[in-house]
Amino acid sequence: MVALAALTACDVQNGQFVTAGPETVTTAPVAQAATPAAYIQTFDGTPNRTFTALGDIEIEVSKLTAFHPDPTREDALERLRQEASKRGADAVINVTVGAPRVVPLSWASRKVTGTAVKF
Repeated sequence: MVALAALTACDVQNGQFVTAGPETVTTAPVAQAATPAAYIQTFDGTPNRTFTALGDIEIEVSKLTAFHPDPTREDALERLRQEASKRGADAVINVTVGAPRVVPLSWASRKVTGTAVKF
């Protein structure tokens, strides 16, 4: 009898359980589609529009051997866009791209940093 009384206060709406009153309604968050990496904008500074910062990104792009070409600025920016897309960003602001340099375990590496944002 108690179980029947407990079940009468339950309802299913849009695939979610709802009990008693509106204060106990739970809804699933609506997932937004990630912006494809090709559409991620990059800014050297801060744009003149409202945004929400999602976090800093730091990427290293390296060449495998001495015979491979040094990573280009575009290589670094492409990897930055890919990471920003994974984080759900629309753009990356305050982007800085370092010069190629020799680092341990790589013949040349280029560092790129920025802040992922959502407009």
